[in-house]
Amino acid sequence: MKATKAFTHGRVVFDEESHLATFGPLAVPFPENLTLSDGAEVAMCLVGPNGAPRKQTREIVLRVDSKRAGIYSAPGLAKSPRKFTAEEGWRIEVFKYRAYFSHPGLRTDSHIPVWLSESIARQKAFWNRLAWLCREARRKCSPVPVELIRGFVNETILPRIDDFNRCLGPSKDRIRHPARLKSEEPGVDALWGFINRLRTRIEKRHSLPDGLLDECVAFAQQFRVDYAPINDFLVRFPSAAREESAKLGLCWYESEQVIQAFNAVLKGRKSKHASFSDGWPAINYADRPHFDEWNLHYPMKTSPIAVEDLDYGPGIPGLRFGPALPTNATGHPTQIGTARLRRLREADISIRGGNRQVRVFRFGVLQHRSLPPGSHLKAWRLVYKEKALWLCLTVEVQRPVSIPSSPTAGLDIGWRRTEAGIRFGVLYEPNSKSFVNLTMNFQLPPRNQTDRVPFRMDLGPTRWERRNISTLLPGWSIGDDPVPGAFELRGAVQSRIESQMQKVRILLKQRLGGRFPAWGDKAGRKGLLKMADEFRDDMKVGEITAEWCREDAMVLASYRLLCRKITQRIEDGHYEVAHDICRFLRNKNIGRLIVEARFLARVTQQRNGYVHESLKRSQKYRQFVAVGKFVMILRHTATKYGIVVEQIEATNTTRICQHCNHLNPSTNLEAYQCESCGVVVDQDQNAAVNLSRFAEDPSLLDAAQRSALGH
Repeated sequence: MKATKAFTHGRVVFDEESHLATFGPLAVPFPENLTLSDGAEVAMCLVGPNGAPRKQTREIVLRVDSKRAGIYSAPGLAKSPRKFTAEEGWRIEVFKYRAYFSHPGLRTDSHIPVWLSESIARQKAFWNRLAWLCREARRKCSPVPVELIRGFVNETILPRIDDFNRCLGPSKDRIRHPARLKSEEPGVDALWGFINRLRTRIEKRHSLPDGLLDECVAFAQQFRVDYAPINDFLVRFPSAAREESAKLGLCWYESEQVIQAFNAVLKGRKSKHASFSDGWPAINYADRPHFDEWNLHYPMKTSPIAVEDLDYGPGIPGLRFGPALPTNATGHPTQIGTARLRRLREADISIRGGNRQVRVFRFGVLQHRSLPPGSHLKAWRLVYKEKALWLCLTVEVQRPVSIPSSPTAGLDIGWRRTEAGIRFGVLYEPNSKSFVNLTMNFQLPPRNQTDRVPFRMDLGPTRWERRNISTLLPGWSIGDDPVPGAFELRGAVQSRIESQMQKVRILLKQRLGGRFPAWGDKAGRKGLLKMADEFRDDMKVGEITAEWCREDAMVLASYRLLCRKITQRIEDGHYEVAHDICRFLRNKNIGRLIVEARFLARVTQQRNGYVHESLKRSQKYRQFVAVGKFVMILRHTATKYGIVVEQIEATNTTRICQHCNHLNPSTNLEAYQCESCGVVVDQDQNAAVNLSRFAEDPSLLDAAQRSALGH
């Protein structure tokens, strides 16, 4: 299959000297009479092992390789140009609005109508029926009855593990119960997974119950799994789902969402590389958590409908909005900022059932942001989850079209260390000619959303970091020094991990003497483990590495948890700052924002192998801020506000004076005096202004580049 995919979609290379055609991992000879030339059209056909032609054919156009003589190639189909670029094409957005069964001032039903309750019950029965068919197909795959495996687990594995753990006492070498074997449907693959766990313990020199591994292997080797029944179920699933839907009398809008959700679970197993007994759709019993959750999905069978029909028109199939109530009726007392844009409206669902009766449900919707103008509705979904009702609108959105004559803001991306943290951007607003700094603060802890300061991420110590500071940094004195922020704390824990490894290197070098390997002074975690394995006969080496492994595992677990928390805080901050920028520009009636293209590549360029010391110090700030990801999030967020984010090819934006267009020499100072006009210029603000004016008038950029070249 891989060879066929490489033939039909991959890159094909012809070598004139060896007369071989290469596609994917295969190289096959081509006919001697085939003439290769630039632009020649070649028709190919795949031939089976028996010499019979197969149905896979392909026509390519050869291109000569300018770097290698006698080499001709054709690009793969996956590299063919797209009709739309990511900036110009359409994409799907989901707008999630809070909905209410009842709200003051609205005429709602205040409860779930009977027809909706019956629809929810039918959908759950449909899901359980499909899950039962999937379970029966899986049971047919293994000749081992579930009761036999469960008996072996309860009578052999679990008692042996309990006796072994009781003998060890309170030790970290205790064996946990195999959760997959204690499930409702344990399989042979789960048993082999437990066997692999036992073998891993042996490799790590941990003890095992005597004979348990041999007994498990002997029991598992008696059986083989036949995957034909489950594969047949997956192939027949679409037709089987339609048959079961017809038996239960489901409407198309009821069965469609269940089938989509069922397919999503089946596809999720592939992405997660789940084992055979894991990740399958489960039967929803009444005592399961979240059993009361439901959703009503209504896709548009016709062509997509303009959002204006829902917002201001008669409505869309199945859903209609009423007029917006006064802002003070939303229940939010504050009327500043985004709160004044919230709209509370009545919503009516009217769907035709199987008996041609119109089924109606009235509820309330609070819109915290408007739908993008010019977009189209693909589907709507009413979701009840975690004791709350939500209305989700699936909207097809096109990126806004750039208008060169409109006011243009400039955003300079940088990472300059400040007293309180890092300034990673400067935004220039052309109408009022004002500047806004985008900052990270390492001193202030996270605030509530109501107290949050726009354009700033607070990455000071959190409550979790204060509670675990003694675990992360045992030598830290809370009474003398405050808990450091995210940036300093992560660096301090990294230094602690490195100091532990350096201590182990010194002890091993003193112990081994001349036997210490040449690469040992630079050995990392894997190198130290390799050294411990090479000198496993030396008991002292084993004691040194074992003590280090225990301490390193504890610190590493805390460090990884800390990094996950910091990464999530930074990502949330990126989204918050992106929304701040878009709201700020929208209130200023600015629909265009310019960012310098390839700013990351330029700052890391080296000339003659020399890198300034300030650039070396700034790399850790750039990696921590993740400015590239921030720009990606900003471009994604700006689409929802109708703002165009463009990138222009501009160089030396910090050095070109915004007043006289003179190119000044490079400097590490934040502000410098222009050589031509004598005006004191801030580098970051100057770059933001230059991006704005170069985008509005490209001739200024051409003139500055000619001046830089001495023309």
